[in-house]
Amino acid sequence: MKTPDIAFQSADSFTRAELAALWNRAYEHYFVPVAFDEQRLARHLRRADVDLAQSRVLVADGEPAGLSLVGRRQSRAYLAGFGIASAQRRRGLARRLIEVQLAAISAAGTQEVALEVIEQNPARLLYAEAGFEALRPLELLEGTLEMRTTESKTLDMAQLAAVHDHCSTIVRPTWRREWRTVLDAIEHEDAVAIGVQRAGEITGYALLPDPALHDGTLLDAAAIDEAAAHALLDALSATRSGTRWRLVDEPDGSLLLGAAKARGLAPALRQIEMRRRF
Repeated sequence: MKTPDIAFQSADSFTRAELAALWNRAYEHYFVPVAFDEQRLARHLRRADVDLAQSRVLVADGEPAGLSLVGRRQSRAYLAGFGIASAQRRRGLARRLIEVQLAAISAAGTQEVALEVIEQNPARLLYAEAGFEALRPLELLEGTLEMRTTESKTLDMAQLAAVHDHCSTIVRPTWRREWRTVLDAIEHEDAVAIGVQRAGEITGYALLPDPALHDGTLLDAAAIDEAAAHALLDALSATRSGTRWRLVDEPDGSLLLGAAKARGLAPALRQIEMRRRF
């Protein structure tokens, strides 16, 4: 097979339509469906704080063939998408793309970059060879909760910020569950935060998508201890009875993870969080 002519361009030189089409080619035959239209791509870019000027597109023989999206928050970066179009795979292009992308991240003064990769994805080896170290497993759980009666309350921004900060000192949130992403969901997507309390203190919270979406994906959730985790699950069962919940990217060993498994939510997917420092 002829070696393609390769070039690299900043992702901001492409339209959103072109990037969405390239994303779909890069994630064709992936482990889970992640197809994007322009609207879903725009949401992803916004929620992950993607910097298109720092992100890279690999062009092979004049056609976009690889995509690397990078989110930035101060001195940290996040690999918010990475892949090679299926027709161009197994030609060493992924290695060239990650090398170029890491060079761009480093040149921008970034101190570290994180990513999540599905446990069985062969790309784990590519990332490890590029200097990423595995940090912790992240679980995706799914299932319904037995109905239980409990009291919960809708949280205002100050209450949500305080309990999110408290829980973040117990278990570090992933990039997609950090405060900036939580705030984005409330400001742009009509997400609603509910909380449980004990002795007047908010001890757990969950960020729920707009009920009009009929979506059981928890945008974020956490609790300060095991009792609070169970109380939060009680609140979810009562708030939207019969919902099939999805708890995404829950760190291994978290209090909420243990409680959710005990209440019947089953593992559906495991990712590995990885990090590279510069």
